[in-house]
Amino acid sequence: MIALGLMSGTSLDGIDGAFLRTDGTAIERFGPSAYRAYTASERQVLNAATQAALSWQFNGPPPAIFTEAEAALHQAHLALIETLLQANPDWAKALDVIGFHGQTVLHHPAAAGRKGQTLQLGQGRVLAAHFGVDCVFDFRTADVAAGGQGAPLAPIYHKALCTHAKLGGISAVLNLGGVGNVTLIDGDHLWASDTGPANGPLDQWMQKHGRDYDKNGAASLVGTIDFLHIDQWLNRDFFKRKLPRSADRYDFDVLADIARMSLEDGAAVLAGFTAHSIAATLSAMPVQPERLILCGGGRHNRAMRLMLKEACRVPVMSAEDMGWDSDMIEAQAFAFLAVRTLKGLPLSFPTTTGVPRPMTGGKIAVRA
Repeated sequence: MIALGLMSGTSLDGIDGAFLRTDGTAIERFGPSAYRAYTASERQVLNAATQAALSWQFNGPPPAIFTEAEAALHQAHLALIETLLQANPDWAKALDVIGFHGQTVLHHPAAAGRKGQTLQLGQGRVLAAHFGVDCVFDFRTADVAAGGQGAPLAPIYHKALCTHAKLGGISAVLNLGGVGNVTLIDGDHLWASDTGPANGPLDQWMQKHGRDYDKNGAASLVGTIDFLHIDQWLNRDFFKRKLPRSADRYDFDVLADIARMSLEDGAAVLAGFTAHSIAATLSAMPVQPERLILCGGGRHNRAMRLMLKEACRVPVMSAEDMGWDSDMIEAQAFAFLAVRTLKGLPLSFPTTTGVPRPMTGGKIAVRA
């Protein structure tokens, strides 16, 4: 099948879209891809919806801003899809399904005495009706309702990537987005978990100082790491929960602890926190990797890469070293998951989200 996957992350920078030819088990061919940045007004309304969700916390009627944000989200996705279809008529003609992640505005995994809840804005019927193509969306809710963490969902695609690359031994695929998540692949065995913070706190720190992010890790590289802070942060509740576990981007609000630090020292300790939280997660896994393959925006942070190599004591490489397009892996993953949904194949597993049994998920909006 030909699938088009769409991903909008919690950084709210824009949307990734990628075609993929797959049977839901193996990757047959990588397809064309594109990125569309959110406009300032789109980013503003999506951020307002996220902040409203943090105050709402699933209590009472949903905030009115959700309707406005969802409309902006739909328009942005429609524009990106139009661009991709017009630029790639052969792929457009053969398109079977769209995989639409939507926008996560609030994610509460199940915890002791608390049922999990998650919310991704975006209605698949809007895309299905507009393009006359089936659309799979709302991938996480079923997993959370069944007692799973609802994340990460890319591990089964990470396994397909490693199989496609003919990688032997034990590989770890690490996505460094707003939150970090890692997948361990050992043949047919699969383990995964969110690891804790990735770029989220560091981006917030840089934005507080008038920069969008720590480009290439320039600030982190020259700062001094305060390991006392890292040790304190690693004692937080998230790191005491058993694997697999999942997190929301805003679960790691540590900036108040470093308010008096210089830009560089703050960046260094936040990058160090990311590296050591990943090392702690890997050490709790049943097997240890022979290689760590980085994808997501954090792979460009040289300081983070050096810290990961030291903390994890394993060779570190980028997705590009494997011949993968790191910027599009998550979009490709939702194309892959859309096909699996149509075929009734499981998306999540006890060892990846903690769900009681392998289960499919995703809602199918049938073409008009």
